[in-house]
Order: sequence, then C-alpha cells, then structure tokens
Amino acid sequence: MADTDLQLKAIDALVHIHNAVKNVQSADPAITNSIETLYLHLLEILRQDAPSVFVQLEKKVLLGENISNQQEDKTIPVSSLLDILLALDIKNVSFDKDSEKEELHIFVNLLAKNPKPAQDKGDLPQIMAEDKTANIDPADIEYITLEKDQEIISEPDITEEQIAESIAGVEKVFTRLNALDGATEAIPSDEQFGKVKRLSVQAAEWIEKETNFTPEYKEICLRLQTLLQEFISNGFFAEAIPIINVFSKINNGTLKKEEKVRIVSLDIIKNLASDNNINILFKEINVNERNKKTEASQLFAGFGDIVINKLLNALRNASDSKARISVIHIIEEMGPAAIPAVKASINMNDPWYFLRNMAYILGRIGNETSVDVLKSLLLHKEKRVRMETFKSISQTGGSKRGPVLLSILPEVDPELRVNIIEMLGKIKYAEAVTDLQDMLKTKSSMAKEDQISMQEKVCKALGSIGSSEAIKTLSEVAESKSILGIGSYPKEVKHAAERALAFIRKK
Repeated sequence: MADTDLQLKAIDALVHIHNAVKNVQSADPAITNSIETLYLHLLEILRQDAPSVFVQLEKKVLLGENISNQQEDKTIPVSSLLDILLALDIKNVSFDKDSEKEELHIFVNLLAKNPKPAQDKGDLPQIMAEDKTANIDPADIEYITLEKDQEIISEPDITEEQIAESIAGVEKVFTRLNALDGATEAIPSDEQFGKVKRLSVQAAEWIEKETNFTPEYKEICLRLQTLLQEFISNGFFAEAIPIINVFSKINNGTLKKEEKVRIVSLDIIKNLASDNNINILFKEINVNERNKKTEASQLFAGFGDIVINKLLNALRNASDSKARISVIHIIEEMGPAAIPAVKASINMNDPWYFLRNMAYILGRIGNETSVDVLKSLLLHKEKRVRMETFKSISQTGGSKRGPVLLSILPEVDPELRVNIIEMLGKIKYAEAVTDLQDMLKTKSSMAKEDQISMQEKVCKALGSIGSSEAIKTLSEVAESKSILGIGSYPKEVKHAAERALAFIRKK
C-alpha cells in the first residue's frame, strides 16, 4: 500500500466500515462481527504500513476534499480524529504551552464530528478524561503537535537544531518588517506573529533545560539577544518576557547553571538593559502608547537588579508623581531582590518624597533586615516620611518591631508616640511594660489633651500585653483621688486603667 491514492481509498473504506459498525443494526450478529473484524484488520494494516496517511487525510479534510472523490456522496462523514485516536489506543492528549486558539479550535472541531464519542468521567470524551501516563516510560509516549496545517509531529523535546531553525524563521520576520519600516505591510501578519510567539515559549524552555555550555549554546544565546532587541524595539514586550525571565533566573542563581552559562546570561541582560531600551519601556509605562503598559512593567522587572540603581535614580529625580508611581510599581515587582539597593539608597539628605517612597517600597517588599535602616527615618522632619516609615516597620518588622519602636519612643513626636504605644500593645511586647508604667507616672510638658490621649493609650497597651507586673501601677491610677484638684488622673485615664485591669485579671 505504498501508493497514496490507494491509502486514501483504504481510509475511505475504513470510514464506510466504521459507519456501518455504528449505524447498521443487523439482526444477525455474525454480520456485525464480520464488519468489525474487517474494520480492525484494515486499521491495523494502515497503522503499521502508512502512518503518514493520517496527515494527508487531515489536510484533505481542511481543504474540503471528498476522500473517495465521489462528489455526489456528501452524506457520509470522514472519520473523526477522535475515532482514529481511540482506534490507535492513544489514551491521553496534551498540548504544548504555545498551542494557539486556532489550533485548539481545529482539534475541537474534529472531535465534534463524532456524535457519540466514548464517554467516561462526567460525560467527557474518554480520550480527554483518562490520565494513564503516570507509570509510562517517557520514551514510550507519542507526542503530537497540531499545527495550523494539521501536520502531526513527534517532538518530545526542543533540540538545538529546532531552536536554531525557529530563530532563523523569526530573524527573517524582522528582516522583512525592518525593510518595510513605515509601510502598511510593516504590521506583522498573523503568521509572523505566530512565529514570534512560538519562539518565545520554545526559547525559554530550551534555555531553562540546557545544562552545558558549548560554543553552539553561546551562539544561539547571542542570536536570541539580537532578536530580543528587535522584540523590544518593535513592541513585542510580552514575547520577550519569558526569555528575559529565564536569563534573569540563571543570573541571580534561582536557576542553577554552570558559571559560563551564568556569565552569558548576565552579559545578555546587561546589554538589553541599555538606556535606549529603558527609555522605550518607561515611555510605554507612562504613556501606554501601544496599550502594553503591564507588559512593559513586567519586562522591566525581568531585568532584575541590573536596572535597580537606574530605577532608583529615576525615582529620585522624577518631578511627576505619575512617573514616580510607575517606577515604584516596577521595583515592587522585582521583590526581595531589590531590597539591598533600596536600603543602600536611603540618605537623609535626599528629597522627602524619595525617602517616603523608599519607606513605602520596603513596607511592600522588605523584611526584618529593613528595620534598622528605617529607624532613622522615624525622626525625619517631614511627617509624611515618619508615618510611612512607621507603617512599613509595623508591616514587615517582625520580631524586631518591639525593640526598635521602644528604643525610639522617647525621641519621636507626640502623634507618632501614641501610634508606637498602640503598636507595642498590639504585638504584646512585654519588655515595654516598665517603660510604659514610667510614662504613666512621669509628668509631661505636652498639652493636656495630648497627655490624656497618651495615658489612655498606655493603659490600653498595658492591658493588651497582659502582664501582672502592671497591676500595681494601673490600680494606683484607677484608685487615685485628688486633693483640692491635685494628684488625681483625669477620669478618661482612670476608666482606661480600670478596663486594662479587668482585662489582665481575666487571664
């Protein structure tokens, strides 16, 4: 059965037999069994002798051709892909991450041609529901990729040759686009865009899996660097992100590779984090000209600590609040990797808004190690800096919050002092009990209203901490009596002391 026409005629016969098995209700079981036996034998012959015929069959289906060349017979459907897969005993179908909607749509349409597929697990087609790959040797798995032209390709892994071929294809795309720069034809076609998108995923997977440094590896990476520059220049931000992210993971050690591989990754990121590319991304983040602001921010974050100092300088010098917000969001996306540079950038002589932003960022991405450097900002002359710093320490300070806040308590302004007292109570910092009791007993030069508010907060904090050590002092406050209006605590403070005592005694 070497002749393709004969193979296709055999497929057509197979279709007729299959329909007979499904649709003909014979009273004689021998007839049905004979038809089924013929069907299975013919299917087995085709599977062993001409597996490529299925490719031809699918192509002709998409072109609308009648397999038997009998144009008058349009009532007999071509066998669905589901029937073929089930007959070949393929139990599981999966798709690569770069499968496109059109490809999935084609597959679903082919499956839909079978009106009564085998059912299993919640009325899903059996082929889609069963998972029998858990104990299968990977070498025995057949990998099927459905491209737009419906070719069936065996591709378990992306090889060096395949990635090089994909790169060459995308290089041609950008050569064509650059030659038509400014013309209507310079807009990428769906086919061109598809090539770029597929390369994005394939290249990221290949770089992640490759373990050995070779001259060929370096050459491919350098070609990818050139293409990534084209991606950024032409606004393919989303397509650049997966590749940049893998290079960044290799560079920062998240993805373990040999040193030569890491150096290649570092060089690529440095070269791509140029001032020109940073300006392109900043423009998109601020202006959203291509409607790709989110993608530009994610790509910027993918550069990692290579660009953090440039970002901090931009944040320090930006006069536009919107521009500052955009930069802050980018640094936030970088996460803990940005902490050392942010901490090193804090200088009391910097503009207050820059310092407030540094405190804000550390409140989002920082940890206990950030508390010591933030402590000095609690004494900054600008209230907005002090309050932002306090919030950040409260959010990320962990076990260091208590010691740092207590140590700075006597030096801060009255408003911040009240906030710190409340926080010491919330975190039940027992080491603060002695200092808080002293604050209740010591006279203050602050305004009367501020004094009352502070003493109330102290009583509440002592109650929250719950230490029996505070009972004597709180009792003295609650039971204090004035002599000629002297020596008694205000009623608000006495009531706060009573509530604190009740809370402690309940424990």
